[in-house]
Amino acid sequence: MRGQLRAARRAIIFFFCSTGSVYGLLTARLPALREHLQAGEALIGMAMLSLGCGSLVGFAAMHVLQRYWSTRDILRLGSVCLLLALPLCGLAPNGVLFCAACGLLGGCFALADVAMNTQGILLEQRLRHNCLSGLHACYSFGGLGGSLLGALFAAAGAGPLVTFMTVAGVQIVCWRLFAPRLLPDREQPATDGQETSPRHGIPPFIYLCGFLALAAYAVEGSCAEWSALLLHTVKGASESTAALGFGAFSVAIALSRLLGDGLRQRWGDFALLLASTSAAFCGLAIVLLSPWPALCLAGYALTGAGMAPFMPVLLSRAGSRDDISPQRATTTMATLGYAGLLVIPPGIGWLAQWYGLPTALLLPLLLALLLMASSLLFRRPARQPRPRG
Repeated sequence: MRGQLRAARRAIIFFFCSTGSVYGLLTARLPALREHLQAGEALIGMAMLSLGCGSLVGFAAMHVLQRYWSTRDILRLGSVCLLLALPLCGLAPNGVLFCAACGLLGGCFALADVAMNTQGILLEQRLRHNCLSGLHACYSFGGLGGSLLGALFAAAGAGPLVTFMTVAGVQIVCWRLFAPRLLPDREQPATDGQETSPRHGIPPFIYLCGFLALAAYAVEGSCAEWSALLLHTVKGASESTAALGFGAFSVAIALSRLLGDGLRQRWGDFALLLASTSAAFCGLAIVLLSPWPALCLAGYALTGAGMAPFMPVLLSRAGSRDDISPQRATTTMATLGYAGLLVIPPGIGWLAQWYGLPTALLLPLLLALLLMASSLLFRRPARQPRPRG
């Protein structure tokens, strides 16, 4: 039994790394894709919007698919379709087809994201100890690895299509090795369109977790999309220095998640969330108040380290409840959370147009304060869930 769980853990780690690497690879080759399509920033922005809209469609489809398929089957489908859809972005001959390929990629991202998080929750339940934060660290390192691979292929003069086909081909070989080792989440598939477990309404706590996920994703998205512009136009940093803002945030969030499971085991959810969200709030305050770019980079790193434990703890607490399946809990949270990622960071641009970027970025600071207050909801320790399936 332990050997099977170790094999399942290695498989889940692969899927977290693989999904992160696809996103990192796509973003790393966006300049080459823009040159290939002879497009401007508007088309790239439309493609990223298509990616987000496709993700929302994927989340909606997940609500239906999980009634009939196990999470293991959905992750197999979503991950292999993700790897097959990636080369389509390099094959697209014009902007319309490129946006369509990005929309398809976003839908596959959604299926893989929800299913692999559910697999992580199931692994926690079977191992009886925390591991979700480490799995999220694997996603972050996968994204960094994809970015580095994209840079290496670009330095070698390879086009986006060659890059995507090479990386996708290698990962499909690995997929064949790891896909059979995923955890089952139900004893038998549903028949006649019915679920094997009784239907229940979604508990209010899950909606609350979804709203908190929305706030957390909005804070992370604001750091990703506005850090470089704030550092360059407001703080006076050079373009090369400004580009390090999101890098500092990403490296800090990845390294912090490696420590998240151990800290959660030692401190408990309440103390960990209160300390981490307080650090994120202080980091954003430093970014907004400091006139020195170097100190702002440190602020973004502190923000990343502070935000790192929040989503793994939130997913773990929601997925461990007995009144809803981990699949439905994760899908509901992801749908609400991703809506915040799509709406709030772009909305900061509209606020910045009227009130200035520093004033507009008070919104993620207030959201970080809200997350800090929400740690009071986790004062009670999590119940030990019954193993499922």
